[in-house]
Amino acid sequence: MFEVENVFRGVESKLQINEDVSIYIGQPREEFFYQYVCDYDSDFYEPLSVRVNLVAFAEKISRLSTMFVVVSSSHVAGIVASYFYDVESRKGFITLVHTKKEFRGKRLAYRLIDAVVHYAKMKNFLNVDLVVYRDNVAAFNLYLSSGFDLISDDGGRCTLRRVVK
Repeated sequence: MFEVENVFRGVESKLQINEDVSIYIGQPREEFFYQYVCDYDSDFYEPLSVRVNLVAFAEKISRLSTMFVVVSSSHVAGIVASYFYDVESRKGFITLVHTKKEFRGKRLAYRLIDAVVHYAKMKNFLNVDLVVYRDNVAAFNLYLSSGFDLISDDGGRCTLRRVVK
């Protein structure tokens, strides 16, 4: 069961998508994020624990990120962790996108990405970037169909950009 105070240190806003789906935006609790990435580590194309120290990553996310949490029928269905601290360049960055398996196919990842882009626009950012492996076909296609363009490909490690309009 979703409880805001267990997920966020502070909620900046809430978007009501429909009567059963909401997206909360705010600063995540380190404990929540750490437990989430541990619980779903194997869901990622390459487990996060192979690439990063999960404790250090959770601390960084808690300290620096804006997290978007989609809640469906009172359960956390997915998250996006993003950075919007580079005010000078006005470029945001999505560092993690995840939808729980039981909630996939409901276009919730699209809703989360749209919320990130909307947030970027409200904060006067010009672009939102992310990095994805080309071989991660589902994620790569999700981002392309969400309006991101390929700006570089370094041996299959691709940087994509969505211009905020």
